[in-house]
This record gives sequence, structure tokens and C-alpha cells, in this order.
Amino acid sequence: MKRLVTEAMRNQFDSTLHMANVLMKVCPDEIWSSSYHEVPFWQQVFHYVYFVDFWMRERYDESEWRTKIFDDAYTTDLYEGSFEGLYISREEMLEYLEAIQAKTSHIFDSLDDEKLGCPVYGENPQYTYADVITGQIRHIMYNIGYLNGILRQLGMPESDWYSYNEPEGS
Repeated sequence: MKRLVTEAMRNQFDSTLHMANVLMKVCPDEIWSSSYHEVPFWQQVFHYVYFVDFWMRERYDESEWRTKIFDDAYTTDLYEGSFEGLYISREEMLEYLEAIQAKTSHIFDSLDDEKLGCPVYGENPQYTYADVITGQIRHIMYNIGYLNGILRQLGMPESDWYSYNEPEGS
């Protein structure tokens, strides 16, 4: 069973999730709960984390795929008219991402290089695991770049990302 490409993709995907995790941890509370361009910061994070959960799954059928179920009032639509009364805390979002990391780790354990090229969604060859994984890396990195731009615009230097260390006892 060849896993050279699978492990390379896993390393890139895991690095991307790590960056998403660090973004959440370095974001100050006042920014996390505030809106930028009419979208709450936390909502932008929920948008891309939710789609990792949606696309990274073992079966693409009608079975339950969500690792955490939020009230239907929470939408991934960034252009929703109002987010009033909605809020997902950083801690809850970190728990969600941690559950997704466990799920994706299991998925990568079950993949090999041959399976990366097989269709996962119907007979459409556009939706292979390779397409899903690379698409999610692109989507996450786009959003991290966007949110990092907000942090930098508000005076948080990028060096804070690189100097971030887990607090003692984490």
C-alpha cells in the first residue's frame, strides 16, 4: 500500500489545521466577538471550520457527518442579514476543531495513494479525496489570510503568530 502522496497531503492538511488553531488562540477576545465588514470574526472562522467538517468524511451519503451539531440558526452564509443573538465562543470553536482533527486523522489513516484518486461523491471524478483535501487546504488558507489581515490591520503583528506558545498545563 503506497502512502507517499497521502502522507505528504496529510502533513500539509495537518499544518493548515494547526495554523487555524493558532489563529483562534492568538485572536484577542475583543476581536473574536466583533464584526468586520459586517461579519463577526467568529462567524468567519465557523464558516471554514464547518466546511472542513462537511467535506472531510468517510462516506458521502445521507449518514450523519457532523462532529458537532449547532442550532440551525447558525449559518455558514457570510452574507446573512444579521448575526444578532448568535455567538460561538473561542473555546467551543477550538473543541469543534479538535473533534474535526480526530475525524480527519482517522480518514487519513484509512487512505492510501490509490484511494486519493477515486471518486468520493457519486460518479463525478472531480470529487476525489485529493480534490477534497486540496480544496479544503485552499479554503482554510484563504480564510486564515483574510482573518490575519484583520488582525494585522488592528495592530496585531504577524510575529505574534510565530512566537505563540501553548500556555503551561495545556
